[in-house]
Amino acid sequence: MSSARTDASTASVPLPEGVRLEQVHGVDALLLDTPAATAELLLYGAHLTSWAPAGEKDLLWLSPDSAFGERQAVRGGIPLVGPWFGPGRDLAMEVKHGWLRTLRWDLASAVREGDDVVLTLRTPEDVKALAATAEFRLGAELSVALTITAGSRPLELEAALHTYLAVGDVREIAIHGLEGADYLDNTRGLAPDVLADGPLRLTGSTDRIVDSAADVTVTDEKSGRRLVSTARGTTKTVVWNPWDTLVTGMADIPDTAWPEFVCIEPAVAKDGYVALEPGRSHTIGVTYRIER
Repeated sequence: MSSARTDASTASVPLPEGVRLEQVHGVDALLLDTPAATAELLLYGAHLTSWAPAGEKDLLWLSPDSAFGERQAVRGGIPLVGPWFGPGRDLAMEVKHGWLRTLRWDLASAVREGDDVVLTLRTPEDVKALAATAEFRLGAELSVALTITAGSRPLELEAALHTYLAVGDVREIAIHGLEGADYLDNTRGLAPDVLADGPLRLTGSTDRIVDSAADVTVTDEKSGRRLVSTARGTTKTVVWNPWDTLVTGMADIPDTAWPEFVCIEPAVAKDGYVALEPGRSHTIGVTYRIER
């Protein structure tokens, strides 16, 4: 895919009031500034790196040490994971979390609907393995929908919305909604386990693939707010934070920054994958709101 063709495609789409196309972090991005919210959406990866409803701090955390640009996986925001999760169900994929998040996407449409702006991006036509669209509804609430359509071959789809939620201190938050669910613990070789009946509180490096698609609320008393997520079309919820034990091996996160975020990821993964015949589609989505 040539960047010139993509640039021309993006430039041909009229932008509504409150949306502009600029370079941010050295790459093209759609910037939104309306009475309802501000946001930043990169064309590489169709990657939302910021959303803040009016009067609120950003929902999303973005690493100051992240890489940006062609074939770079941005650390923070909402990476679009697919068409496989992690190393894949057979643990054989060398590129972690697939290639959707490193591909440059085309802007398909940008419309104003009341106080909301709806931005739709799509994978370029010369990507034949599958087709994908990503829709972002940006307003007082944030809604993200990722639709993946199989190409000429069947697809055993894994996908996730790898959301980095900004928190005051991950050691002080409580995660509600996953109580009593089965999970696979990726810090112990995908060992099966069961969550306790009370709210989940993180006390160390955490990487859990939870067998639940329930609504999740993160109570963040230090920031004085609750972060509420409602997933659609998913089978799992991934909870992740590297803690101080693993962050030192991650070049794109400052060693002292791990308390600033928690990843709560709606997903179809592992035994919750979706089997797609050629030409068939599946959509995963999530809606976020901030409560005081």
